[in-house]
Amino acid sequence: MTESTTTTCAKEESIANGTALPDIPPKMEDLKSSKKTGSSYKHTFPVHTKTIPSPLSKEAPPEMLLLFGNNIRLIIENYLKYGFLLSIPGSSVSRQDWILAALTHAILPINLILAYKLESWAKERAVGYRKRRSDEPIAQESTKAVAAGGDDDALKTKKSAKGQDLSPEELARKEQSTVGWLHVFNLFTIVAWPSFMSYFMIYHPFVAMSCLMNGLILFLKMTSFALVNHELRAAYIFGTPVDTFQHMAKVHDISGKDLTKKETFQYDVQYPDNITLKNIGYFWLAPTLCYQPSYPRTTVFRKSFFLKRVAEIVTCLGMMYFLVEQYATPTLQNSVRAFDELAFGTILERVLKLSTTSVIIWLLMFYTFFHSFFNALAEALYFGDRRFYLAWWNATGVGMYWKTWNSPVYTFFKRHVYLPLITSGTSPMVASIVIFFISAVLHEILIGFPTHMIYGYAFAGMFLQIPLIILTRPFGSPTPS
Repeated sequence: MTESTTTTCAKEESIANGTALPDIPPKMEDLKSSKKTGSSYKHTFPVHTKTIPSPLSKEAPPEMLLLFGNNIRLIIENYLKYGFLLSIPGSSVSRQDWILAALTHAILPINLILAYKLESWAKERAVGYRKRRSDEPIAQESTKAVAAGGDDDALKTKKSAKGQDLSPEELARKEQSTVGWLHVFNLFTIVAWPSFMSYFMIYHPFVAMSCLMNGLILFLKMTSFALVNHELRAAYIFGTPVDTFQHMAKVHDISGKDLTKKETFQYDVQYPDNITLKNIGYFWLAPTLCYQPSYPRTTVFRKSFFLKRVAEIVTCLGMMYFLVEQYATPTLQNSVRAFDELAFGTILERVLKLSTTSVIIWLLMFYTFFHSFFNALAEALYFGDRRFYLAWWNATGVGMYWKTWNSPVYTFFKRHVYLPLITSGTSPMVASIVIFFISAVLHEILIGFPTHMIYGYAFAGMFLQIPLIILTRPFGSPTPS
């Protein structure tokens, strides 16, 4: 595999050392060359290749994110006006909602087992096709010998009762398609089940949203699981070289100097050995949306590190609950009348009053889940690649922000949507539109169904990021190509 036909895999060691810009997109010349040579981007290319700490960890280069509290007057005013509004968390949720939510979460793993059983069946068939394919040279020699004796029927391919060829290649391709459609049906049920429960059965929006969040995460994970194993299975059956799934790392430093490392990452587990319940179970729990037969692993469980992250989770969740109940909820309740009367002045005042609280809640949410929870989960699973986010607070534009603040989602769409579209001849703009369209639909489902407000607001808020990125691009710093 030549360098021109490899796909860019940014965020390597130089990023961890702070010397490279993250996620440098592949050059269009390389992608066009890849198309001309007949190769296409593979869903199986590894995105987790090194053991790397999160940017806010003490092991990483220091990054400072400071938030100064200068609104003491608002805190005192809120207390004098409302007193303490806190209650026992979850006390406002009905018993029926708790039971239905637990049922929704409990049924979702069935789809995981179905995906595993489907791949197990496909694996057994693939092993059989591989064996038959390896026996083909002997059969071909026998056919040539008979044909030399004048038996024309020996030159004909064996037919089934319906007249279809029974060659291993054609049957394998047909069953590949069948397995793919069965995966599509399974993926549909993963989204349909929590959507139905959230919209028709569960009343509390946050409880319903947790069900949909779990369902959408499993949906993305199983999508990656199906796509990767589809290509691994095809390579196993038809003898595709393993090098097809290995990609060299191409990064640039700040000056634009090419720092390409001519190295390849090889999976420790090869198909079909990766089709095990333990393997898919690990992927289900791992803090990533991109399936790989194996991941970079740590060797030591740091108990103190894990307990610190757990303490951070508990503390931050408590702080978020306090801010929502004590500050956000009263302001939103007082804004209902202004929205009904379309009093835009009052609405603007309420939005500005909520701005500080909203920013703090958002930052706490980010730190709780993307740093504390994911690092605690990764530590428990010995998951090595901790790049759950990059330094989004240093982003010079909206586009760079979307690339750096949520790495699991970004790498999923880049790996399974963007680069496959680019290498098939689609323009980068169209590929970006497709990604934001899919993301906008998922956001509308996640927000609209639990709140019973499917008005397209969440869809528009996400999809309109495209013109916002274009408008703000001239104000950002140039990025080396």
